[in-house]
Amino acid sequence: MQRTGLLCTAFCAFAALAPALQNPDMQQKVAAAREAAARNQQALHQYSWISTTQISVKGEVKNTKIESNQYGPDGKVQKTELSEPQEQQQQQSRGRRRGGMIKKAVVAKKTSEMQEEMQSAAALVQSYVPPASEKIQAVVAAGGVSMSPSPDGQAVIRFENYEKPGDALTLTLDTESFSLLAMSVETWLEEPDEPVTLKVQFQSLSDGTSYAATTVLAIPNDEIEVRIENSNYQKLGR
Repeated sequence: MQRTGLLCTAFCAFAALAPALQNPDMQQKVAAAREAAARNQQALHQYSWISTTQISVKGEVKNTKIESNQYGPDGKVQKTELSEPQEQQQQQSRGRRRGGMIKKAVVAKKTSEMQEEMQSAAALVQSYVPPASEKIQAVVAAGGVSMSPSPDGQAVIRFENYEKPGDALTLTLDTESFSLLAMSVETWLEEPDEPVTLKVQFQSLSDGTSYAATTVLAIPNDEIEVRIENSNYQKLGR
């Protein structure tokens, strides 16, 4: 769930909102914001970084994957898996010693079901990320958008009934730089009582480049959480 492309979502949202807000200089700000987004995306291509992905069930970490990432010549993120943390290796070793006490067939079935549900949730999230301009405009036309400014220079824009009845897409932005600070999605799988949430927090590097620092996908009913943390950004020697 690489989310660097999310940095353009704020500007997509404001582009759709500009006519509705009837702010005479909004279009100019949106144009400047789009240029800033393009520069930011290009800047990210100059970095390598480490991503740590943890899958938790009922609060217990079941799997941890650490990867080195950087953009390739084709513009796609190339990943190289790194060695597992020592703690996880010890947990797996203890698990193997207890293996004789576990019904492997049952464990395999539950694991398969969990993976299928996570894949379904991840696929669902793709319909929100990045937001589609036409869907945002439809929400605006239906009166389902609200913006709440705050004294700290932030604005929270909420789009209700974006993809499904009762869902919501929320963006938190810096009103001066139009940079995206946070994003959240509240939706559901097959039925409304099967909620799925996505939360993304953004941070900035020393040169001002923004990146998705923490991404959390959760399936509350099954207490499943996938957490991705990006860190250790290093300039490439190109």
